[in-house]
Amino acid sequence: MLGRRPYNGANRKEIRADMLSHQAMVKPNQIPKNWSVSAADFINKLIQRKPSNRLGKNGIGEIKNHEWFIDFDWDKLIDLSTVSPIKPIPLDLID
Repeated sequence: MLGRRPYNGANRKEIRADMLSHQAMVKPNQIPKNWSVSAADFINKLIQRKPSNRLGKNGIGEIKNHEWFIDFDWDKLIDLSTVSPIKPIPLDLID
């Protein structure tokens, strides 16, 4: 969502070393203006290094019930009747 990886490195070994050296997070002063605090909280809970600390470890309900999805209509998603808020630009139209 930020347009960058949470961990850096030129190869897998360097990325793994970065992951082991610190916990990545979106800090309050890094939250983009078009994000809500709940969006940053959602991302931070997903990128926890330890799987046992990640949002969703106890099932999809944890994710669906997160504050960021408070107004999301899951039934419309299941029925395929929801409209995407993002309209991707086909690659052949990008200069």
